Amino acid sequence: MDIKDKLVAGTSVLALGASSVVGGNIAIDKATGGAEKRRDETVQAVLEEIMPIVDARIHQLVPKTSGSVVTDQPAPSANYRNRVPK
Repeated sequence: MDIKDKLVAGTSVLALGASSVVGGNIAIDKATGGAEKRRDETVQAVLEEIMPIVDARIHQLVPKTSGSVVTDQPAPSANYRNRVPK
């Protein structure tokens, strides 16, 4: 065998070994639920980052007072500053 054949054989052995390691890691990842764990950690990290922003925005939107009182009755026609009722 000349050097070219040895290099081709060595490269194919390395590729086969690497693919078996990667394939084994994928199989272990599926068996242990690695994808779900990573997704849950990502969601938790995003929630931890967003929650202070959402809380601050809610505090901005909620009014400090309820505003003026609105009644169904019409305003009195008498001027109580000038005339005090008996």
